[in-house]
Amino acid sequence: MKPDKARESLRSNREAAFQGKMLTTIVRDAPMELDMDRCRFWNYSRRDVADLFRELEFSSGILARVPDPVAAAPAQPDPSPDLPEEPPQPAQCTRELIETDYHQVDSREKLDNMLKELSSAGSFSFDTETTSTDPMLADLVGLSFSTTPGRAWYVPVGHRDGAQIPIEEVLAGLKPLFESPQIGKTAHNGNYDVTVISNYGITPVNMDFDTMVAAHLIGRKALGLKNLALDTLNIEMTNISELIGTGKSQITMDRVSIENARVYACSDADMTGRLRTILEDDLHREGFWDLYSRMEIPLVPVLVTMQRHGIALDAGALHGMSRDLNEQLKQLEAQIYDLIGHVLNINSPQQLSNLLFNELGLPKTKRTKTGYSTDANSLESLKGMHPVVDKILDYRQLVKLKSTYVDALPQMINPRTGRLHTSYNQTGSATGRISSSDPNLQNIPIRTELGRQVRKAFVAEGSPDWVLLSADYSQIELRVLAHLSRDSALVDAFLKGEDIHSATGSLMYDVPFNEVNADMRRIAKVLNFGVIYGLSPYGISQQTEFSPDEGQKFIETYFSKYPGIRQYIDSIKEQVRRDGYVVTPLGRRRYISEINASNYNMRQAAERAAVNMPIQGGAADIMKLAMIRVHQSMEDAGLRARMLLQVHDELVFEVPSEEMDGLKELVHREMSHALDQYDGLNVPLVVDMKTGHTWGDME
Repeated sequence: MKPDKARESLRSNREAAFQGKMLTTIVRDAPMELDMDRCRFWNYSRRDVADLFRELEFSSGILARVPDPVAAAPAQPDPSPDLPEEPPQPAQCTRELIETDYHQVDSREKLDNMLKELSSAGSFSFDTETTSTDPMLADLVGLSFSTTPGRAWYVPVGHRDGAQIPIEEVLAGLKPLFESPQIGKTAHNGNYDVTVISNYGITPVNMDFDTMVAAHLIGRKALGLKNLALDTLNIEMTNISELIGTGKSQITMDRVSIENARVYACSDADMTGRLRTILEDDLHREGFWDLYSRMEIPLVPVLVTMQRHGIALDAGALHGMSRDLNEQLKQLEAQIYDLIGHVLNINSPQQLSNLLFNELGLPKTKRTKTGYSTDANSLESLKGMHPVVDKILDYRQLVKLKSTYVDALPQMINPRTGRLHTSYNQTGSATGRISSSDPNLQNIPIRTELGRQVRKAFVAEGSPDWVLLSADYSQIELRVLAHLSRDSALVDAFLKGEDIHSATGSLMYDVPFNEVNADMRRIAKVLNFGVIYGLSPYGISQQTEFSPDEGQKFIETYFSKYPGIRQYIDSIKEQVRRDGYVVTPLGRRRYISEINASNYNMRQAAERAAVNMPIQGGAADIMKLAMIRVHQSMEDAGLRARMLLQVHDELVFEVPSEEMDGLKELVHREMSHALDQYDGLNVPLVVDMKTGHTWGDME
């Protein structure tokens, strides 16, 4: 056998090779009996299918595609007498046989009756039907309400056809209820519904329960209302696609008949109310109620306010940057063609794969359907092996920046407000971090000149009379690590107010603090953050000039200087193997089932996640508490300043010049004392502040 390496590998793994051959050979003489009559299609119980899907954690969207065997089966001859006949099943066979009282509110009398019942109930669940998934562009089509299981109302206000009460009358009647602090409100993904309603001049208060936020905190995987109803209530709800269709034929909700919308919308409000009862009990039983009621629910109106504020964008600056990037891309293309001697489509993975691995003979990466991989990680591993690789990486970076931000952001300016509005999601991360989307403002590069140029397009509207203020937690994740590990050297450095990377460099290189140079500090910084994210010796070698062996020695030296960190990491790994989850200092929990996986790589990834979660999640919890405190204090002070953005450890404000000094003091106080209602950290929280007329020109 050729090559020799393969032959030797087979010899040394003879037993495993034959075992593998046996396992991959199809057994053709397995003892089994085939009964063709029992294999007839349509002969199944849809409820059994639903139960299996729930057990396997399939989504409700998949179940919706399973046809009802009674309604959809073609005519069949008389069944075999050996087969038991199943009783006919309803089309929605997982729906509980419950009576529903779903009302259509299309007259003033009906509206008054509903308002009286909502007011006297003391609490209600609600949902909105709109024309868009973007809450800042959505028009109201209808609102649904529920007070008790099975009883709900649908108020159409924006359908193209059908009897409806003028939207002004409906909102005027609902405003006192939504703005009453004595009446509790429940929603599923209330961030969306509250944003929509707020755009109509109503500011909901006492939003005391959000079923999606509760499900996320408890650790549910499927957070959609339909999935939660199926998993929790054993009720299959109608999918929105059944009303508005999909793809090119999809319509907006205002084109759906009021009767069809009534059942769908009332069900949404009804199931939201039912889920609250169960999830509220779960929160108390699992010990999450404090975190939920003091952090997650108060955060919803804060995020809504920030989303509605948006931020001003200098589209002209980005258009100019786009033209400059076009020229740079043309130059890079020419340089790449000169290096390889011919023209190719740089954006084609297949052509790029052929160039790198066939023409240039570079080491092959992982195989894909079309050849060998040319993704970012693969090309990074080839850096330095040929000049064209670095050029291709530069080209890709410019293309991504141009398409994702420079060209895309101006098109996302809201035509109604003239500003850019991101959406914040507090259920999008397992660690509890707030994520940003449409657009994602948290991924704009900050350490590159091009990234800073993009940030310069985010401006203070009304400049120079208005200015942007940035408030950034200093090394918050390392401070959380110091708190969790209680490592004396790390804690002491923070208590002294030392630069933590220089302090680590002093320990690592055994030199006085004031003799740590830039290179020493850079290596120390890689190690400090590497600990949080599970950096390996190979990972260190990728970020430094060291070999993997040297990287391993540096890791060993690091842990010898910070033994408390090593003990913390070992204890977390032991705990997650025992309990199957880890927690942040404030009690947020993340389940990590892969910790006991048979696959080594999966176990390693699970260990890294377990070590990182309490640190990153702890920092996220602190930021959420800070946002709530800052928002409340700004409202109490009646400031015109606006909190606009949250990006990891940073908050960005738009401030009139005369309020700047007062806001700085307020923000510093509230962020520094974010944990006052809890026990706090064993190291201080430090806040760095910068101001500027653009986000990229902060000083």
